[in-house]
Amino acid sequence: MLRRIAAGLVCIAWALWFGGLGSLFLFVTRLFAEDRPIALEAAPRMFLAFERYQLLLAMAALLGAVVWRVLAKSMRVTVLFWMLAVASIPTAIGPMFLTSRMEQLRARGESSSPEFKKLHGESMIVYCAETLVLLAAGLTLPWAMREKEKSDGTAVPG
Repeated sequence: MLRRIAAGLVCIAWALWFGGLGSLFLFVTRLFAEDRPIALEAAPRMFLAFERYQLLLAMAALLGAVVWRVLAKSMRVTVLFWMLAVASIPTAIGPMFLTSRMEQLRARGESSSPEFKKLHGESMIVYCAETLVLLAAGLTLPWAMREKEKSDGTAVPG
Protein backbone atom coordinates (compact mmCIF):
# COMPACT_ATOMS: atom_id res chain seq x y z
CA MET A 1 0.00 0.00 0.00
CA LEU A 2 2.72 2.49 0.97
CA ARG A 3 4.68 1.48 -2.10
CA ARG A 4 1.71 2.39 -4.31
CA ILE A 5 1.33 5.73 -2.55
CA ALA A 6 5.02 6.49 -3.14
CA ALA A 7 4.72 5.45 -6.80
CA GLY A 8 1.62 7.62 -7.13
CA LEU A 9 3.45 10.60 -5.63
CA VAL A 10 6.24 10.14 -8.16
CA CYS A 11 3.76 9.93 -11.03
CA ILE A 12 1.82 13.02 -9.96
CA ALA A 13 4.93 15.09 -9.24
CA TRP A 14 6.50 14.04 -12.55
CA ALA A 15 3.31 14.85 -14.49
CA LEU A 16 2.95 18.30 -12.92
CA TRP A 17 6.66 19.04 -13.40
CA PHE A 18 6.83 17.88 -17.02
CA GLY A 19 3.46 19.38 -17.86
CA GLY A 20 4.44 22.64 -16.21
CA LEU A 21 7.55 22.89 -18.35
CA GLY A 22 5.52 22.27 -21.49
CA SER A 23 2.92 24.81 -20.45
CA LEU A 24 5.56 27.39 -19.63
CA PHE A 25 7.16 27.00 -23.08
CA LEU A 26 3.77 27.19 -24.78
CA PHE A 27 2.44 30.18 -22.85
CA VAL A 28 5.60 32.28 -22.98
CA THR A 29 6.09 31.61 -26.70
CA ARG A 30 2.48 32.50 -27.43
CA LEU A 31 2.61 35.60 -25.25
CA PHE A 32 5.66 36.93 -27.10
CA ALA A 33 3.95 36.25 -30.43
CA GLU A 34 0.75 38.05 -29.38
CA ASP A 35 1.90 40.99 -27.26
CA ARG A 36 5.62 41.54 -26.83
CA PRO A 37 5.43 44.49 -24.37
CA ILE A 38 3.24 42.48 -21.98
CA ALA A 39 5.43 39.41 -22.49
CA LEU A 40 8.52 41.38 -21.49
CA GLU A 41 6.83 42.15 -18.17
CA ALA A 42 5.03 38.84 -17.59
CA ALA A 43 7.52 36.19 -18.76
CA PRO A 44 10.16 36.84 -16.09
CA ARG A 45 7.49 36.61 -13.40
CA MET A 46 6.20 33.37 -14.89
CA PHE A 47 9.69 31.85 -14.89
CA LEU A 48 10.39 32.97 -11.31
CA ALA A 49 7.11 31.47 -10.10
CA PHE A 50 7.72 28.25 -12.01
CA GLU A 51 11.24 27.89 -10.60
CA ARG A 52 9.86 27.71 -7.06
CA TYR A 53 7.05 25.40 -8.12
CA GLN A 54 9.35 22.98 -9.93
CA LEU A 55 11.71 22.82 -6.95
CA LEU A 56 8.82 21.58 -4.82
CA LEU A 57 7.82 19.07 -7.50
CA ALA A 58 11.40 17.84 -7.86
CA MET A 59 11.63 17.32 -4.10
CA ALA A 60 8.29 15.47 -4.07
CA ALA A 61 9.32 13.26 -7.00
CA LEU A 62 12.67 12.43 -5.43
CA LEU A 63 11.17 11.76 -2.01
CA GLY A 64 8.54 9.49 -3.55
CA ALA A 65 11.19 7.67 -5.57
CA VAL A 66 13.37 7.10 -2.49
CA VAL A 67 10.45 5.70 -0.48
CA TRP A 68 9.36 3.60 -3.46
CA ARG A 69 12.91 2.28 -3.92
CA VAL A 70 13.31 1.41 -0.23
CA LEU A 71 10.02 -0.47 -0.24
CA ALA A 72 10.36 -2.14 -3.63
CA LYS A 73 14.12 -2.80 -3.72
CA SER A 74 13.86 -2.45 -7.49
CA MET A 75 16.57 -1.67 -10.02
CA ARG A 76 13.88 -0.15 -12.23
CA VAL A 77 12.92 2.35 -9.55
CA THR A 78 16.61 3.07 -8.96
CA VAL A 79 16.97 3.98 -12.64
CA LEU A 80 13.91 6.21 -12.39
CA PHE A 81 15.29 7.88 -9.25
CA TRP A 82 18.58 8.70 -10.98
CA MET A 83 16.77 10.15 -13.98
CA LEU A 84 14.72 12.38 -11.69
CA ALA A 85 17.89 13.33 -9.82
CA VAL A 86 19.58 14.35 -13.06
CA ALA A 87 16.52 16.43 -14.01
CA SER A 88 16.68 18.08 -10.58
CA ILE A 89 20.19 19.43 -11.17
CA PRO A 90 19.14 22.20 -13.59
CA THR A 91 16.09 22.83 -11.41
CA ALA A 92 18.42 23.67 -8.53
CA ILE A 93 21.31 25.39 -10.30
CA GLY A 94 19.40 27.35 -12.96
CA PRO A 95 18.03 29.91 -10.50
CA MET A 96 21.42 30.35 -8.82
CA PHE A 97 23.60 30.72 -11.89
CA LEU A 98 21.32 31.93 -14.67
CA THR A 99 18.06 33.44 -13.50
CA SER A 100 19.58 35.55 -10.72
CA ARG A 101 22.04 37.14 -13.16
CA MET A 102 19.32 37.60 -15.79
CA GLU A 103 17.09 39.29 -13.23
CA GLN A 104 19.89 41.66 -12.21
CA LEU A 105 20.42 42.65 -15.83
CA ARG A 106 16.68 43.00 -16.43
CA ALA A 107 16.30 45.23 -13.36
CA ARG A 108 19.04 47.50 -14.74
CA GLY A 109 17.26 47.67 -18.11
CA GLU A 110 19.91 45.59 -19.85
CA SER A 111 17.67 42.84 -21.23
CA SER A 112 18.91 43.61 -24.76
CA SER A 113 22.58 43.35 -23.80
CA PRO A 114 24.83 40.63 -25.23
CA GLU A 115 25.34 39.23 -21.72
CA PHE A 116 21.58 38.88 -21.18
CA LYS A 117 21.16 37.24 -24.59
CA LYS A 118 23.96 34.79 -23.76
CA LEU A 119 22.38 33.92 -20.41
CA HIS A 120 18.97 33.59 -22.08
CA GLY A 121 20.42 31.12 -24.59
CA GLU A 122 22.07 29.11 -21.81
CA SER A 123 18.80 29.15 -19.87
CA MET A 124 16.93 27.79 -22.89
CA ILE A 125 19.47 24.97 -23.23
CA VAL A 126 19.09 24.13 -19.53
CA TYR A 127 15.28 24.09 -19.72
CA CYS A 128 15.31 21.97 -22.90
CA ALA A 129 17.78 19.49 -21.38
CA GLU A 130 15.70 19.26 -18.22
CA THR A 131 12.58 18.64 -20.30
CA LEU A 132 14.26 15.88 -22.31
CA VAL A 133 15.52 14.12 -19.17
CA LEU A 134 12.05 14.39 -17.63
CA LEU A 135 10.54 12.95 -20.81
CA ALA A 136 12.92 10.00 -20.54
CA ALA A 137 12.04 9.59 -16.85
CA GLY A 138 8.36 9.62 -17.75
CA LEU A 139 8.93 6.93 -20.33
CA THR A 140 10.50 4.74 -17.63
CA LEU A 141 7.55 5.16 -15.25
CA PRO A 142 5.41 2.36 -16.77
CA TRP A 143 8.47 0.08 -16.81
CA ALA A 144 9.16 0.78 -13.14
CA MET A 145 5.51 0.28 -12.22
CA ARG A 146 5.40 -3.18 -13.86
CA GLU A 147 7.61 -4.51 -11.08
CA LYS A 148 5.78 -7.22 -9.17
CA GLU A 149 6.23 -7.94 -5.50
CA LYS A 150 7.18 -11.27 -3.91
CA SER A 151 5.57 -12.28 -0.66
CA ASP A 152 8.60 -11.01 1.29
CA GLY A 153 8.14 -7.50 -0.17
CA THR A 154 11.08 -7.57 -2.57
CA ALA A 155 10.65 -6.75 -6.25
CA VAL A 156 10.43 -9.28 -9.04
CA PRO A 157 10.72 -8.08 -12.65
CA GLY A 158 7.28 -8.16 -14.25
